[in-house]
Amino acid sequence: MLLNTTLLESEKPTLSKARLQIAIEVQRIFRPHKHGMDVVAHELLKRLPLGEDNIDYHVMVKQDTDRCISSTPNRVVHMLKKAPYVIWEQYILPRACKKIKADILHCTANTAPLNSGVPLILTLHDVIFLEQNNLLTKSSWYQRLGNMYRKAVVGRIAKKAVKVITVSDFQKKIIIEKLGISADKIEVIHNGVDNRFFDKVNEEDLEAKLQGYGLKKGYIFFMSNSAPRKNTIGVLKAYAKLLVLNSFSPRLLMKGITEAELTRLLKQENLLWIKGYIDTMKYIPQNDLPAIYQGASMLWFPSLNEGFGLPIIEAMASGIPVVTSNISCMPEIAGDAALLVDPRNANEIATAAYQILNLPLLKYSLIKAGQKRATSFSWDAATKKTVAIYHEIEKAI
Repeated sequence: MLLNTTLLESEKPTLSKARLQIAIEVQRIFRPHKHGMDVVAHELLKRLPLGEDNIDYHVMVKQDTDRCISSTPNRVVHMLKKAPYVIWEQYILPRACKKIKADILHCTANTAPLNSGVPLILTLHDVIFLEQNNLLTKSSWYQRLGNMYRKAVVGRIAKKAVKVITVSDFQKKIIIEKLGISADKIEVIHNGVDNRFFDKVNEEDLEAKLQGYGLKKGYIFFMSNSAPRKNTIGVLKAYAKLLVLNSFSPRLLMKGITEAELTRLLKQENLLWIKGYIDTMKYIPQNDLPAIYQGASMLWFPSLNEGFGLPIIEAMASGIPVVTSNISCMPEIAGDAALLVDPRNANEIATAAYQILNLPLLKYSLIKAGQKRATSFSWDAATKKTVAIYHEIEKAI
């Protein structure tokens, strides 16, 4: 039996079956604490050319509290009943697609039904899960289970898909190597950066926003989580070295980590002496991110592996220098507009930060180059390329 497919809006737009019916899976976009893939999907949904072509869009989402997208003519939101991830994806979603008579299903977050019943487009942000040993990784149990599920199904799904979208040329190369997918089947569509990151936050509003979080301008900003590839331990070691180089260095703001998690890592690395210089925030609402970026002296993003690295271009658009990795997709995304370092070398990270703090001309040139670089990444352009794929598939069915 199909579980609840109640629309969010009481007024349900009348859609014509003569038009192309596209189901877009965004299972977790209504969760309050959005991850990068949720942000990417939301930006696509906001920019779909409603009424401008022969497409009706069906947004397939799991029930949750942050209803960030609503039904409009030619874009109907179907809020499906909550269920465990795998059950929702493999059972509830394909049955809902059948009920609405979808012509195409676009799954936006790495996985999809093994038997969708309709032509499938898969957005595969990365295949990092294939490079991780789930028995040895220090990731959370939830991340390990997710990796095991993806290892079991993604290869089969990608081979069945009529088109695979990925977010960087680097990841396209890895997908071809790991999954044996034809290069012709894979389309690279870079992520974009929202205009709100380019908009300067009023100085008074910025100060008030930072005070609300107990922050003062000038901190080093680092986005962390429990995944080892985020290089949190490497950042802590680099920050300790920076403090040795200059005891008046800015504080470190770590997003995505709790105070307890930080204390455990510092004890593990014998670095408890730097704890008093670090602030933590488990989550930052999307609306507050521009202010948090603009309050920073720089972004540290020395990740070991990424699909795209959205914070790089968000920070650049926000007008702060970026220190990022010289491996994975980071050089492709950052170009010549960031300081590239070996993420496994704490000395390199600390030295790059020291140079930004002490060489005003370098800092200025990075800011200007970064702002220019960020304009190369557009959500409007990404959406147009995605819709072009819909029409390409339409001609073949």
